[in-house]
Order: sequence, then C-alpha cells, then structure tokens
Amino acid sequence: MSTKPLSFQDVIMKLHQFWMDQGCVLWQPHNVQVGAGTGNPATLLAVLGPEPWRVGYVEPSVRPDDGRYGENPNRMQHYYQYQVILKPDPGNPQELFLASLEALGIDPRQHDIRFVEDNWESPALGAWGLGWEVWLDGQEITQFTYFQQAGGINLEPVSVEITYGLERIVLALQGKDAVWDIDWNEAITYGDVRLQPEIEHCRYYFEIADVDGLKQVYDIYEREYQRALAAGAVTPAYDYVLKCSHLFNVLDTRGAIGVTERAAYFRRMRDMTRSIARAYSEQRQSLEYPLLDKARVWAAPAPAAPQPATGPVPTAPADVLLEIGTEELPAGDLSDALDQLGALAPALFESLRLDHEGVVVMGTPRRLVIHARNVAPRQRDAEAWVKGPPAARAFDADGGPTQAAIGFARGKGVPVEALQVREMDGGQYVVALVREAGRPAIDVLAEALPGLIAALKFGKAMRWNDSGVAFSRPLRWIVALFGGQVIPFTYAGVASGNVTRGIRPLRSPEIALSDAASYFAALDAQGVILDVEARREAIRAAAAALAAQVGGTIPDDPALLDEVTNLVERPTALRGAFDAKYLTLPREVLVGVMRKHQRYFPVEDAQGCLLPYFIAVRNGDDAHLDVVIDGNEHVLRARFADADYFYSADIQKPLDDYLPRLGTLTFQERLGSMLDKSNRLIALVTPLGALIGGGGDDLAAARRAAALAKADLATQMVVEMTSLQGIMGRYYALQQGEPPAVAEAIFEHWLPRSAGDRLPQSAAGVLLALADRLDSLVGLFAAGLAPTASADPFALRRAALGVVQIVLERGIDLDLREAVARVAAAQPIEVSAAVQREVVDFIAGRLDVLLHDEGWAHDVIAAVLAEQGHNPARALQGVRELAAWVARDDWAPILDNYARCVRITRAEPRVYAVDPARFEDDAERVLYAAYQTAATALSAGGNVDAFLTAFAPLVPLIKRYFEAVLVNAEDEAVRHNRLGLLQAVGRLAEGRADLSELAGF
Repeated sequence: MSTKPLSFQDVIMKLHQFWMDQGCVLWQPHNVQVGAGTGNPATLLAVLGPEPWRVGYVEPSVRPDDGRYGENPNRMQHYYQYQVILKPDPGNPQELFLASLEALGIDPRQHDIRFVEDNWESPALGAWGLGWEVWLDGQEITQFTYFQQAGGINLEPVSVEITYGLERIVLALQGKDAVWDIDWNEAITYGDVRLQPEIEHCRYYFEIADVDGLKQVYDIYEREYQRALAAGAVTPAYDYVLKCSHLFNVLDTRGAIGVTERAAYFRRMRDMTRSIARAYSEQRQSLEYPLLDKARVWAAPAPAAPQPATGPVPTAPADVLLEIGTEELPAGDLSDALDQLGALAPALFESLRLDHEGVVVMGTPRRLVIHARNVAPRQRDAEAWVKGPPAARAFDADGGPTQAAIGFARGKGVPVEALQVREMDGGQYVVALVREAGRPAIDVLAEALPGLIAALKFGKAMRWNDSGVAFSRPLRWIVALFGGQVIPFTYAGVASGNVTRGIRPLRSPEIALSDAASYFAALDAQGVILDVEARREAIRAAAAALAAQVGGTIPDDPALLDEVTNLVERPTALRGAFDAKYLTLPREVLVGVMRKHQRYFPVEDAQGCLLPYFIAVRNGDDAHLDVVIDGNEHVLRARFADADYFYSADIQKPLDDYLPRLGTLTFQERLGSMLDKSNRLIALVTPLGALIGGGGDDLAAARRAAALAKADLATQMVVEMTSLQGIMGRYYALQQGEPPAVAEAIFEHWLPRSAGDRLPQSAAGVLLALADRLDSLVGLFAAGLAPTASADPFALRRAALGVVQIVLERGIDLDLREAVARVAAAQPIEVSAAVQREVVDFIAGRLDVLLHDEGWAHDVIAAVLAEQGHNPARALQGVRELAAWVARDDWAPILDNYARCVRITRAEPRVYAVDPARFEDDAERVLYAAYQTAATALSAGGNVDAFLTAFAPLVPLIKRYFEAVLVNAEDEAVRHNRLGLLQAVGRLAEGRADLSELAGF
C-alpha cells in the first residue's frame, strides 16, 4: 500500500518533532529580513561563548538576486530554510542529520546522498565555517557546516549548523518538477500562496527599487545601529545590521555595487557585526552564562579511552593496518593527505626501526588507510657512539676517571671502563657505545601513530570538539591493528579499535575486524575501492561504456575525473538525459553547468558536438538507480532552464545597450566605473597599437571590440556565471552581427585567465589583452593598491604574468617603459614617474619568475634582466643567447677579460673621454681600434650574441693591454685616458646584459 508523500507543512512538522526529540528548543523566525537562517540571533549570536545550545526553527530567507520572476522551477528570491544548531558537537551530527531525512521518508538505499565540500564564509557577518553541501540525487538540499567563527570571534565550543532547503526536499519527496506545484497541504499548492508575491518582489528588486534612496536608508540604518549599540541595546542594534545587509543585497541586485564598493560595504557590515558580537559576548558574561547549567542535557560526549590489550601480541611478523575514519574529506584534501602519508608512513617505520615488506597508502573520502606488510614484532636493536664531556675534564692527571666521567657512564648505562677518548668536533672527548634494545612494535606504534596523524596538514583545517585538534574534517573512528591485536592510543578524543564503518547507503554499519585481511574483505564486500588509481579507472571505463551506448564519447577532462574519483567510495556510473532543445545554448554554458555545478561528464559525438546526455557517478550500488537518475535529470533540467532564461533575456538587446549598466559597476573608486575602464581601452588602442605595430583593419577591430569588451559583465548569464565573461561576449557579438574579428577580440582580451590557459592569437585580441592588463596595473598601482605579500585582491600578479606571456608568445618587441607611460597618460589620476618604474619592475619580476620556472640559470637571468627587464621578448632572447655563450669551452677567458675592464673602473666617479693622442703604447692603440670596430659592428637591435661576438676578438688584446701598460699611471691625464678606454669597452654590454651578475665575474 503506497503512502502519500508529505506536504510542505508536514515536512516542517516532522523536522520540528525530530529535532525536539533531540533536545532542541523550537524557535521562531526572526522579524527582520535575512538572507539565511544563519542571520537569526538564535544562530549568529547564540553560537558565541561557552554556553551550550540546541535549537531548530523555520526561517523565511530572502536573496533578491536569486529571483527569476517565478519562471524557474526551483529558484526564487524568497524561500524557506529549516535551521538547526547543535552546540557543542554531539559526536554524531551527520548520523543525526541522515536520520532526520529518513524521518521524512528519504531512504538512503533508494537515493544518492552525498556530502560535497562547501567552505562557507560570510564577510558581512565576519563568519566562516567548513563543511559540505548535501546532495540528494544531484540536488543540493542542505548546507552542513562546522561554525568556526562568528562576528570575528573564534567559537569555543564549535557549533554544528544544519540548514535544510525545504522546497528542494519537498520537490524530491513529492516528485514534482517545479516548486510552484508542490502541495503546501492537501488543499493548496506552494504557487497558490507564493507565486504572485514572488513575481512582485522580483519586479521591485530588479526594476523598481530606488538605488539612491536605498543608499540613503542604508546610511540611516547604520546610524541607528550606532545609537542602539551605544545605549547598550545589543539586539536592536543587531536588527539594524540585518536591515543593512538586506539593503546591500537589494542594491547589489540592482547592479549598483562595484568591486571596490562591495569591499567597502562588506567592511562596514563586518565591523558592525564584530561590535555586536563583542557586546553580546560581554553581556552574556555579565549575566554569568545562565545556560551553562544546561550542559548536562546538551553536553558533548566524553572522550574515549584507549582499549587495553585483550589478546596475545604477535611474536612473528604481522601486518599493520591504520584506518583514519573521517567525515567526508574534500577531494583536494584527500589527494594532499595521501601524498603526505605516502612520504610519512615509510619514513615512520624506518625511524622506528621496524622491518617490513612494504607500505601501501590508500584512501577514499571517508578513510585514509596505511597497510604495512609483515612488520617485525620488535624494533631492531640499535647502538651508537654518544659524545660525553671533554677528555681533559673526564680524567685527572693520573688518568683516573673524574666525577664527570663517572656520571656520564652511569647516565648511559655503561661501565666507566668502557669509555673511550676520540677526536670529535676539533677536540678530544669521552664517548660511550650505547646499545638500545628493540622494544615491541605494538608499543612504539602506539606512541608514534598519534604523531603521524597530527603531522597531516591541510590548506583549511577545522576544529570540532574540545580536543583542540584541527583536521580537514572531523575524525570519527580509528582502526589500528598489529596482526589481530589493537594498537591502543587516543587522538582527537577518538580511541583506536578494531571496528570500521561501511558505506553511507548501507547506513555506515559498524564492522568488527580480526586483522588486516578481514578489513580488506569487509571493505570489498561493501564495494569500496580503496585504491585511488583503481577507482579512477573504474569510473573512466564505466563512463566511457555508458557514453558509447548512445554513440558518444566523454571529452578528456583529467581534473574532473580526479575530483569525481575523490568524491566516492563505491562508484556506480549512470547516464541521464536532458531535453535536446537546450543544445541550442552555447556549449560552454552547458558544459560549465554540468562540470562546475554538478560534476557531470558531458557526452559528445564523433564531431565534438554535445549529445543530450550526461554521465554522473553515484556513491553506492545500482539499487533503485532509476530514482537516482530521475533526481539528477531534474536538477540539471532546472539548471539548464535557468541558463536558458538568462540567454533568452540577454539576446533581447544588443551589447551596446548593456554599456550604461557598466557605469553602475565600480572598477575602483578613484579609477571610475567599468564603463570608464572600457572607454580607456578604446583610447589606448591607437597609442599601444603604434608600439605593437598593428595594421589598420586590426586597429579598427580592436577599437570596436574595446567598446564592447566589458559589456557582457552586465548580462544576466555572466552575472550568474562569471567564468563565462568574454565567452558570452563573443556569442552575443556574433548574434548581433559583429564581424568575427571583433567577436574574437572580445573573448581573447580576457586571455590568459589562469595558469595554463590559452593566449590570445588575433592581432586585435593581443592588443586589447595587453591594454586591459596594463590599464589595471598602472591605475591600481597609482591608486596605492599594489599587491602585498599576503594579498592581491585585483589579481595583479596574474595580470602582469599575462602581459609577459603574451609578449613572449607573440615575440613582441615592446618597451614596457614606453607602454606604461602611454597608459599612464590615459589614467584619471596622476601616475608619477616612480609609480611607472614600479609597474615596469613589477612586470619584470613576473618575467624573472617565469624564466626561473623554465629552468634558466639564476645568474644568466639576473645578468640579462638587469639591462633588458623592461622588454620581455628581447630579454628572453638575451637569456637564450647568454646561456649558449656561458656553456662554451672558451667562456672563462672571455668573462675574465671583460671583468678586468669593469672591475678596475666601476668605482670611478665619472666617465672619462678617450683621447687617442694620449696613448703611449701600441697595446692601447690596438685595443682602441678593435673597440671601435666592435662598437661600429653593434647595432641598436643587437642582443647579447651580437655583443659577445663583437667583444670576443678583444679578449687577447685586453690581456696584452694589461700586461703592457699600468692603468693607474701617475700622470692623471694618462690614467684617466686609460680608464676611459676600459670604460668604453665595458659599455659595449649596456642595454644587453650586466655580466657582473654572472658567477665567476
């Protein structure tokens, strides 16, 4: 007999009952608009301080820019969240959450429930945490976060935050295609009560809201916050922070917040929230933390104690198994951990003097595994000579041992007669041969394994309990076995044992183990593929087979394959389909949605055209796979509907019509809007084109492309998916009939976007790419926003590297000093000569890094960049040429004789003229004639090779010169003349290389 799915309000009541049974206070929504349940004081303020707290509540949440006028099946500006806070961590929050889903009728055997990395941060709230998005058959239904900081205050204890997306859960339960169709109760639908308000709010947020007026209201609210806080009214003050946050979101939706303005608003809201957090914390302290006596009800579990040995310790070689059981590790953290363990584990056994037959490291998102085969039952015995006191202090005049020798011998456990005297560290010292008997392997491993786990480092680590340990995600169990015996220790409040856990779809059953062999048998029975390479190949092969069934292939994407491999333990590939009508959307849009948002593999035909299919990978077996496929198809259908909505709206008007909107997007406060930046690009086409050497048609294409280059930033598609900037500009330009050269330049001016990205190829694209980056570098340096060692918010290092890469790849002879000067003239603020030099040096620094990465010798790079760092293409040519000369067999005398000319003159305060009439020796005359020949042979375009080719014939003449004449002659005129000749020889290298930077100079 089938059971009717829960209604929307039934789901709320079920969650209320479930979390009430877990001891939660049932709270109410806040009476101020918030963007998420986190903003309710029951979360953001209640997580502060030491008081325990458990709460559950529904929160109507408002995010204006998510509005779609009711046209998207599951995206809207107003929606409902169910918020849960567990403070402190109860020890099993994931299991509690999964049990709550079962209470709603979501069976983990029938669905694919996944924990996918989500590093949450709210700059406006000064808050951050680590956790996951929870996916139900590909649809995000929950955010699960270990709250680390709120209001700029580190949380002690850490709180677990669970935020359910109610509409998306009910969609899955009721099998509906759109939120508006779900049953609110038996009589009415969600759309009956929410659709009209949704449409009206979208009109207000996108079309009606008064930007100037709302900015004024924001300032008023900020002043009211200050008044309330100054009077000690903490909660009313916080309400005004929330109101400011909502107004910011409205202004952002209206496109009125630029890059720099965004940072300023965030700073204001963050400062307000931090002040509230401090005041609230002080207030709770003054009240003596009244909820502390509730700790008995809401207390964290007590740390586990190590299990005592219960069986015989192995006396023969046996396998060692360590399994670190975690909540789902992010894909990148899993790779990092396995790389680290691959180095740490063998080194550990070596340092412990434990012989073995090999160490293997394996892992999945929920377990890091070390398997050492046939480990010796005891350490190897060790002996070492240990240095003692100086011999003079160890023995008296008669050769008898002193108290120093006797004490040293006693401390090392050797007879004093066994001491010897040896020469060490430049003196005579007493030494003792100390022997250390090997200890049982199980004992030394029990001492060492906690340190091994602690040695793992992650880019972002989190705390979760009062152990103070930080790890990528919480540790929940540890298996540590030597043969059949548990290696006893405790780490992060978790005791080692002999019980592992199975896979999530089977409710993570606890499985008792007898030894390493039983562990691998148990995991194999669960379908877990521990070896990363084997798991990757299984996924690749299964995906390829499913694609082949519909006549397709999977585009090569190693990064996506690696990520998917690290997201699952038991992979089962599935193929879904989508409506072929979406294939009219740009390929990059479809692939971007599938790859970035869903981790799906697209399918293409033999011509490289997309087919209406995708391949996903379930974490689990093939039971109820039809349900999982249907869920994944639903979420992709909604995402493609969103993309289609954006695209259809965007192409209703030409790119030119988006330009006024750029005027509301601030590039930088002193440098103006994105429209101002766009106009500067137009103005820079001619002066920079003259430097680069572009032709008439190329300059015309560049000028038109410059006018439209930033227009797509104001389109809905790019606002939603910023990675499509330039890509959509190209599509929209072609759509409106722009020449292909213009459309391509619009796209290429963003290139390169990241390391390893392609570079612009068209002349117009190259010109705009350089102009755009140089404009940012010069303007932002002039505004005092040069990168620091720890911050580069405008990605200026990447911009400078892009300039270098483009110039090198195209072989452009570009003097950056002249280019920077021309860009400086176009800036709305003064760019001093000092700032211009700083920009040129900054770009040269990126060139320096690139040349080092390519493996050129440090001294060769330094020598050439000292003279040619302002011209990257010439500098690279110079590095290549100098490296070839340095490798010659006759290089040493060439450098030595050049160095003799420079070393003897570089301290001179001025440059001396050369008067041939003052020569007294033929060696002078011959060298001067050779110098003149060399100087004449050198053209302005000659590089290092030209210089050294011209200089090489001078080498024997320089040697003869120093043998024949005394440079520092007593006669000042003669001396200055001789120094002048050597200075002239040294200047032959100017503009090419400073050979004094070379080794051996």
